Amino acid sequence: MQRLKLAVAGLLAGMLAACASGPRVYTDVDPAADFGQFQTFAFIESAGKDTEARYQTLSGQRIEDAISSALEARGYRVDIRNPDILINFHLKTEEKTRTAPPVYVGGYYGYRSGMYVGWPGYVEPGYVDTYTEGTLTVDMVNRVTRQMVWEGTAVARVTSSVREAPNETVRSAVASIFAKYPFVAGSNVAVPLAQ
Repeated sequence: MQRLKLAVAGLLAGMLAACASGPRVYTDVDPAADFGQFQTFAFIESAGKDTEARYQTLSGQRIEDAISSALEARGYRVDIRNPDILINFHLKTEEKTRTAPPVYVGGYYGYRSGMYVGWPGYVEPGYVDTYTEGTLTVDMVNRVTRQMVWEGTAVARVTSSVREAPNETVRSAVASIFAKYPFVAGSNVAVPLAQ
């Protein structure tokens, strides 16, 4: 019984550590793309804009600024007239529910004072966890061919601390995505990624 409690505590600690370490990041790349030809970028006209009202949201502006900084740190330059790559991004939130059913921990028979005695089991209560999950996706598109060449996505829980510090949250999410982007401007050679 003690082992089960320790195992459950270890599992919960691992889940909390994984959540605290940052968003889950996924990337995809077109293996045929020649990243050596890309040196300039611009955002597509509708990136980060409210689709109905057609204006730039505050979150959209924060994301655009963070992406620009990440690309400029890799040697890319903004060129709104004739960019090599076009950048698009999508931000969405979704309500999620995670449940675990109650678990019956069975009793056992133990040897006590010369006789076998049955020990009753107990039920570990289940739980329902409702939370908001945020997803930020950044797309890079070859302007000439109109083909996507790279995509990065960060997924994380949206907590009250995230909502209270939107600038830091956006910078952290974009930095997590671009930590998985292996190229610098004008080079087709991927650089080693930090683990």
